[in-house]
Amino acid sequence: MRKIVIALVLVLSVTGLKAQESEIQTLFGSGTRISGFGGPIMSFTSINGEFAHMMGGGGGVLLGDFFIGGYGEGLTNSIVAGGNSISFGHGGFWTGYSFMADRALHTCLSTQIGWGNISQQDEGYYNLTNDNVFVVNPAIELEMNFTRFFRLGVGAHYRFVTGVNTSTLTNADFTGPGAFLSFKFGWF
Repeated sequence: MRKIVIALVLVLSVTGLKAQESEIQTLFGSGTRISGFGGPIMSFTSINGEFAHMMGGGGGVLLGDFFIGGYGEGLTNSIVAGGNSISFGHGGFWTGYSFMADRALHTCLSTQIGWGNISQQDEGYYNLTNDNVFVVNPAIELEMNFTRFFRLGVGAHYRFVTGVNTSTLTNADFTGPGAFLSFKFGWF
């Protein structure tokens, strides 16, 4: 009889613990994975009608298939406007969502919203202009899950730039489509 009472007490206490576990509420719902990623990004676009290569990086916190983080990138090749060399870089917030991220190939929509700087230097690298700009860069990409900790993304974006105020350049010279490669390292 004593063994039956002990077994009954153990069963009831385990059942009570299970009931307590199921009553816990969280802000992000049960089963939401929280992890992160980061890595380099290469963008191929045009500035002032010329080929432009932008290099940078970004990272974020993954909340399930949604992410929020930051990014930054800058122009790596030489572009000349009005006889002067152009420098351009921007960075800020990066947010997005991966659809069916557990599949080997899946789609991701994201947007980069940030601030940047455009400057022009003469032949002696003296800054002639220095403009602060605002950038919005929506993108769509095809992500490939190579391993549990590495994703490669190939995508297209359209960069909107406002605030360009020089005598030789306008917003339209920096606004336009582009393609990119992203290398994301993390725990997905």
